[in-house]
Amino acid sequence: MTLTNERKLEILLLSVDDYIRSAQPITSNALQSHFPNLSTATLRNELNALDAMGYFRQLHTSSGRVPTDMAYKFYVNEILKKNDLNFKKLERLKNDYENKSHSIVTTLTSLAKKLSTVTNYPTVLVQYGLENLKINNIQIIPLIQKDALLLIETESGIIDNNIPIDLCDKSSCVETSQLLSSEFAGKTIKYLIDNIKNVSVKAGSQIISLNKLIDSIILALHKVIEKKVDISAGNPSKMLTNITQEEYDQAKEIMSFLSDDNKVLEAFDNEYVEGMSVKMGEDDLKGGMMLIAPIKIHGVPIASLSLVGPKRVDYRTLASALKFIVSQAEDLK
Repeated sequence: MTLTNERKLEILLLSVDDYIRSAQPITSNALQSHFPNLSTATLRNELNALDAMGYFRQLHTSSGRVPTDMAYKFYVNEILKKNDLNFKKLERLKNDYENKSHSIVTTLTSLAKKLSTVTNYPTVLVQYGLENLKINNIQIIPLIQKDALLLIETESGIIDNNIPIDLCDKSSCVETSQLLSSEFAGKTIKYLIDNIKNVSVKAGSQIISLNKLIDSIILALHKVIEKKVDISAGNPSKMLTNITQEEYDQAKEIMSFLSDDNKVLEAFDNEYVEGMSVKMGEDDLKGGMMLIAPIKIHGVPIASLSLVGPKRVDYRTLASALKFIVSQAEDLK
């Protein structure tokens, strides 16, 4: 239901704000400090109307109210819409963000862990779009014990993975690297996977070892681009301070949910929303919330990063931290 009445809108936002800070049920008496020109009877009527619209629920007949999932989601969307996020609280995060790895995956994982450390809430990084990055150069570097390192330099950093090889000498790896670079520079990783065997046929016997490498390269690339999840737990003990019994139970269920990668991936299945968004109160969240932001590099969506926790959290600070981290990831070059 759309909320168009300005007074009801202000009452709703201030009520949720107060509840987030204090965990005390919302009452007309408590709200009067914000609205000294309104009587408690008028405020009570407004709260009853917001009740009927689905934004609050009463714990007991004679007690105060608490926000519903609908109220939290409205509150968060208003914060994101106004873009008044508080970056002053994020100096430690900014100061720590100096040394970026050349590896895209390592960098994204590191940023997710840093976000978790700073906020004390779990983060979920889901990678799903690396195959759409464009290739600058490809190198295959022989290692010891019949392994090689596959390095794909993209416009936004390096993607790397080990590949098993047998009887491939250094010169053959160099020749293969040069051939693949010349054929696939400017193309996407997905295009490389779909067309690498055609290059092998075209090369014929030019590079004897190429056919031996093709299957290993394709397997390594599929491992790189497959949808995967990385979870940083943060500091659960801090997440469990100053919360109600209901929130404590929610937090325990959230941590249990996060221990199952498959369930987390299901929660993000086909999950791409432009800009920051919030999921709340759904079965896969165990009564908690996810504040989600897509990560794009050169306009290409490659991952999503989320903060996870109980519904009563400091959304302004969390949204600020998440927005900052995503902006740093998008600056990868």
